[in-house]
Amino acid sequence: MPEDQKSNEQTPQEPTATQALGRLMRQSKFARLDSDNPNTVIERDGERYSIEMVLDGRSETIKNVQELFVKTFGEEEVDSEEILRTAIDGKTPWGQEDVTKYRVHVIKDSKGEAVSTVAGGRLKLRNADGSSRGKQMFMVAYAVTDEKARQGGLAREAYISAIMQAAKEAQAEGQELAFSAGEAKFTSERFWNSVGWKRVYAAKSGEPSLEELKYVQPALDFNEKTGAIAEGAGAAPEHLMIDSFEGKPPGKDDILATVRAFYEWCNTWPPEAFENSEALAHHREHVVGIWKEFKQQVEESERLEYISKDERIKAKKEGLLVKDHTAADHGRTGEEDF
Repeated sequence: MPEDQKSNEQTPQEPTATQALGRLMRQSKFARLDSDNPNTVIERDGERYSIEMVLDGRSETIKNVQELFVKTFGEEEVDSEEILRTAIDGKTPWGQEDVTKYRVHVIKDSKGEAVSTVAGGRLKLRNADGSSRGKQMFMVAYAVTDEKARQGGLAREAYISAIMQAAKEAQAEGQELAFSAGEAKFTSERFWNSVGWKRVYAAKSGEPSLEELKYVQPALDFNEKTGAIAEGAGAAPEHLMIDSFEGKPPGKDDILATVRAFYEWCNTWPPEAFENSEALAHHREHVVGIWKEFKQQVEESERLEYISKDERIKAKKEGLLVKDHTAADHGRTGEEDF
């Protein structure tokens, strides 16, 4: 058998999440005391930090994490500390068991202060008929680094721990962690590019252009009596970004399953949240309407393209018409704030 054929047979065709993490760790600025453990100590130039996953909603660390969230995004854009604590304990705000456990991975400095965190949840992907796709993804809800510790690579380490934990949990359930994704601020695009995430663009037949999917986050708060969007809340355009651990870009069905999982976990309230069935129907009308608009964009595209910031700049210079989702360029976070 030719040597090159042997080599091809011995090389895995589709890298797993664990292999992807290996690449990220090799490019890291830090050394990990235990490279197989999400909870570990990292070190660089004599500076040591600890990484831990918060397991108890009563933890004092949550107060520091909440302060980081509010300082970075503003109080109006983050859930309350009470909701955060409840989610860590695996409960919904209405006291139900949540099938998705909220994971908060925190990096602390030598003084024990939280300086960076990545939080999110592991979601099972389903088809339109509700059947399982046999794989999972990790949704990053928040990624934050304290202003005094930015640009040092800490958020990257918290992200590695988050994906490592999610991959272990998915494997324990007999499934692969296929993707990580989230709603990314425009100021953090280069950071997410550095860990493999890219924005999603639609290409249409016969049109020499690419247009970013107009992803919209449905409202997060509703009137319990009427189902209407609560005062001060509202839908928000965001940049959808994703990375695949499968060795190939996500397909259309993967993107639809990912966003469906986002909306069901983050934006769809259960019946017991409302005082009557009319309020529930009104609420769901809002979420479903946004879902249908997103779904239509995906289905009408000939194919999806995944592009980093540098790739987009290069394509524009070469004459390709690239239409960005500029409505998503909002918020109060700082320039490349990781």
